[in-house]
Amino acid sequence: MIHQAETMLQEFAAYARDTEYEEDILSLYLVVDPADERNQGQAKWPIFLKNALAKIEEGLDPEQLKQWKNVRLTNTSEKTTWARIRLRLENFLGRYMPEGKTLVLFIGPDRELTYELPVVLSNFAYYGKPQIAKFMRALDEYEEYMVVLFAQDRARTINIFLGESATDVTIHIDQTWDRKTHKTAHDSTQADRLDEIDRRFARYAAGELDRHFLGSDDIERIIFGGNMQLAHTVRNYMHPYVADKVIAMLPIPIDTSIHNIAAQIRPVAEEAEREFEGHLVDNLISRALARGRAVLGQEAVNKALDSYAVSKLVLPYPTDLVAAEEMLVKALNSSADTEFVEGKAAEKLQGNGGIGAFLYYTA
Repeated sequence: MIHQAETMLQEFAAYARDTEYEEDILSLYLVVDPADERNQGQAKWPIFLKNALAKIEEGLDPEQLKQWKNVRLTNTSEKTTWARIRLRLENFLGRYMPEGKTLVLFIGPDRELTYELPVVLSNFAYYGKPQIAKFMRALDEYEEYMVVLFAQDRARTINIFLGESATDVTIHIDQTWDRKTHKTAHDSTQADRLDEIDRRFARYAAGELDRHFLGSDDIERIIFGGNMQLAHTVRNYMHPYVADKVIAMLPIPIDTSIHNIAAQIRPVAEEAEREFEGHLVDNLISRALARGRAVLGQEAVNKALDSYAVSKLVLPYPTDLVAAEEMLVKALNSSADTEFVEGKAAEKLQGNGGIGAFLYYTA
């Protein structure tokens, strides 16, 4: 899901650049989740959108404003740029049914990108250069976790996106599978619960989890819960690469509700993310100071981006989004990864140039 979104956004950024419409993109972030308090009673996002469009149009040529209800998308005149954008927006909204939590739209006169994020952001509208920082931040921060809960004869897998609060949770997959072969009384003893049948189930579970993880572009980390003995056994049977992604084992019963699962894994997930960011920034700074394949500071990063030398762009969050937007678009256009860092890692980066990048080669 997230990998697909990055690819789509990269393609749209290239479209905006190659067609000289970089200054003519309508960027919209709309909270469409019916469960969000802002949409209780009557959905508030259509009201926000109406007011935002009116404000944008206050600064536009009146000739453009009166054309959009009659314009054809095949009319490529420069004077119809905004009219075609409005028409594309109206055509999309005419058939739109909310499915996600935040609807993101980037609309140019000849093309649009629409995507529904599984997390709640905030309503936002802008006309000019594409505003992608909020989108990229969401993709970076809201990583998908695979939570696996074990019981004696069952395993439950939940793919979960965590939002900013325990109530902001999106489930991608929630499935349970049973062990098909059961023990009889004489098949086991109290001293040896993991007999051959148990090991078969553990090997089967490990294979399923390997397949599930390796088949996804989005899952970053795994958390085990439930029966700890079985959890350790399954991890031992997993592919080493996948096993290394298990960041914690927590005593969460298999039938725990989704929101309670989210509440229990959230501190572990946040700690793992901050620890990862701390190591990342330390590595970035040490490489840059040693004149290795890394640079610090806006001027050096921009130079590296212009040379297509950046493999990963690293920014603090929150950041100066105005300054960051252009660099993020450049990173997209060169297929570079992006990482936002928070807390102590962000403070350390701010004290060492404010922004940095890992390089493919010395720029």
